[in-house]
Amino acid sequence: MKKNELWYFLIAGEIDAENGTLANFYAYGDHLGDALDKIMTAPFDFDLSNLNPLEASLLDSFDVIGKGNELFEIAEDVYIQPTLITFPLNKQKKMFFSPVGIVAGIPEDQYENKLMKENFVALSANENGIYEFELVLEKENLIDTFIKTIEFLPTVDGCWIYIKNYWENELTELWVAKHFEDKQTVIDFLQQQKKNTLENGYLDIVVHSLKGETNLMLDDHKKIQLYSKDKEVFDNFIGNIIDLGYQQTKDLFNFESGCHHFHYRPADSLTRTEFKQMLKDHNFEQIDKWEE
Repeated sequence: MKKNELWYFLIAGEIDAENGTLANFYAYGDHLGDALDKIMTAPFDFDLSNLNPLEASLLDSFDVIGKGNELFEIAEDVYIQPTLITFPLNKQKKMFFSPVGIVAGIPEDQYENKLMKENFVALSANENGIYEFELVLEKENLIDTFIKTIEFLPTVDGCWIYIKNYWENELTELWVAKHFEDKQTVIDFLQQQKKNTLENGYLDIVVHSLKGETNLMLDDHKKIQLYSKDKEVFDNFIGNIIDLGYQQTKDLFNFESGCHHFHYRPADSLTRTEFKQMLKDHNFEQIDKWEE
């Protein structure tokens, strides 16, 4: 009988304040997030902190691993290669740590995730009169910034959640909370359900404002997006983003535009069925579902 899924992870960490390391881990889990959590919570016989996954790959078995018999089992279902790559932190170019819910795969003739940087693009109105904005952020900044962007909206007139079809291979579903009519209600819900919403890589979360038919989105690739027909709303939003210290670019690299990647949900988060029940408990309504 197959023992769950076997995942490989390249993980960056810190040995001390001056030295970083790259380590190769392998872990079994019910899903990617479960396997990753086993690594993050495993006890180590040496100092290793601030762990962040850089790449992941789903393996058929340990047979595909060269020198698999040299792995150390550091906890149940968790293994590490004995050789660590170390480097001085002050001389290392800052790595991009992907937000919870998405992680790069092993590069396959695609640009590497090291091209990703924290910046944004803002586009003039298209043929439908819609202004578009996209912001890429890394793990430590994404959630706090998204919560702040809700405050940048002129009003809040509802919250929509799209459940993606590749979560447990079902239909794409749209769920709507029309009764979420103020910013704090939306913020409270997202913060209380952080693991199941903001850290879930299988969702598009949309906060809607009637002014300018404006939609603020945290998508399944963990980009913050804004679509609006109101130039004043759009300009004010960008001004607030710039005040937070983010810069505009012409070339925005992200997981969606060319980097092989995996979506996942955190360990101990809700299954798809449990998630839908949670939405019902918060008076979300299922509006539609369809095949992609």
